[in-house]
Amino acid sequence: MNIDLSNPIVVIIVGIILLALIVFWNRHNAKVNRNRRRRSFRENYYNRKKEREKENN
Repeated sequence: MNIDLSNPIVVIIVGIILLALIVFWNRHNAKVNRNRRRRSFRENYYNRKKEREKENN
């Protein structure tokens, strides 16, 4: 089977696959960045401090 890359159908299919890959990659990165922005050092610190106090009691 010989695939000619100049065939318009092949070019369209490859373009759609690349577009889908970029869209899903962008969604993943947006989710990761959103979770990073939500992090709070102060909140995490107090949560860890409460957990340590529970373990010590």
